[in-house]
Amino acid sequence: MRQDIWKFGILITIAGLLGWYFGLALLTMLTMSLSIIAWQIYRLNLLYLWLTNYKNNPYPDTHGQFYLLHRIINKRNNKNRARKQQLTKHLKQFRQAASVLPNAIVLVNEFGKIRWSNTNAETIFGIKWPSDNGVGFTDLIRDPEIDKLLGKDQSQNEAEITSKLDQHVTISVQIVNYTNELRMIIGRDITRLVKTNQIQSDFVANVSHELKTPLTVLKGYLEILQNNSSLTKELEKPLQQMATQSGRMELIVQDLLYLAKLENRNEQINHKAVDITNIINTIIETISERIHKKQLKLELDIDSKLNVLGSQTELHAAFSNLIFNAVNYTPKNGIINVSWQPTEEGATFSVKDNGEGIPAKHLSRLTQRFYRADNDRSRERGGTGLGLAIAKHVLQRHEATLEIDSQIGIGSEFRCSFPVKLLIETELQEIAH
Repeated sequence: MRQDIWKFGILITIAGLLGWYFGLALLTMLTMSLSIIAWQIYRLNLLYLWLTNYKNNPYPDTHGQFYLLHRIINKRNNKNRARKQQLTKHLKQFRQAASVLPNAIVLVNEFGKIRWSNTNAETIFGIKWPSDNGVGFTDLIRDPEIDKLLGKDQSQNEAEITSKLDQHVTISVQIVNYTNELRMIIGRDITRLVKTNQIQSDFVANVSHELKTPLTVLKGYLEILQNNSSLTKELEKPLQQMATQSGRMELIVQDLLYLAKLENRNEQINHKAVDITNIINTIIETISERIHKKQLKLELDIDSKLNVLGSQTELHAAFSNLIFNAVNYTPKNGIINVSWQPTEEGATFSVKDNGEGIPAKHLSRLTQRFYRADNDRSRERGGTGLGLAIAKHVLQRHEATLEIDSQIGIGSEFRCSFPVKLLIETELQEIAH
């Protein structure tokens, strides 16, 4: 800039001196100034033409301040061009990778309009690219679960639907935020997994059902033998152990049948008002003898007006398993706190004890069937290893969650959190009637 100022100043000065010599100083200086302005306009026009179409227009052969501007702009263009090439390369690699994935990948905007899909999206969803570009995803895949996934509340991000292309195919649909403007829908064919789980559930249910009759017969004969007056003392202990183990096996069969029943229930729960306070009192009354025997202190923090919509039988099974576990695993003179209180998100039923605690490595697997943090002690206390699995399935059917916190030497807490939409207060219920 300074160089151009000096240059223009010298030219105007020379023009002024020549004009002074001929007696036309002002005229020559004005003429030179207008010439400089015209020259600058010409250079600006060259710069404009080059910026608007730099591929076809040659790089302007200029100097001074305009030369510096050309250099800066050219450098930025080169950087932008390199960045664009890099982004194009990454996009191409992403599309190639997405194309070979076995899953269907669909990108939709904030309004649910399709912006891109891979080849497997046609196989799984029936979406064709690019012919379906801009079409609403829910217009092509009509399912209430998809509406929930793409809804405004976005309360869930995964669902299972039946394929519209084949009614025998089950698809797992998951949605994740891809960018600020786009969301990625991932579809996976899980038909084989669903069938395998169904076969497993049917097998467990059938075997458990077939075991009921021989177990009943076995227990009957054991009772007859135990009540026999001619029974020798040598046989008393073996028969007692046999009766204990057959009784424990009967409990396992009952829990397996109930768990299979929960897993096979695809229909929705017939929601009715459930008196949670009554359920808790019934459970405590059932187990009161054991609580008294172990001299446990039971603390209750119950909101008697707060109830839920659901299945009383199922909720009784879930809550009883949690309370029974606390009583069984809390040492003598221990403290158990049972709470049922509203929260900001809904309501929470919790069972807290000051027992031995559970190591952190076991917490994530406690709800698996037959999983035990301590096999020997669990069997001694008569557990079947299915209680938490039953509780988890019941809560899932009620759109509730199970959370477990535990520390060695301090105790454990099991929390069941229910959503607001399932809550009902007794007073409101009475008014409705």
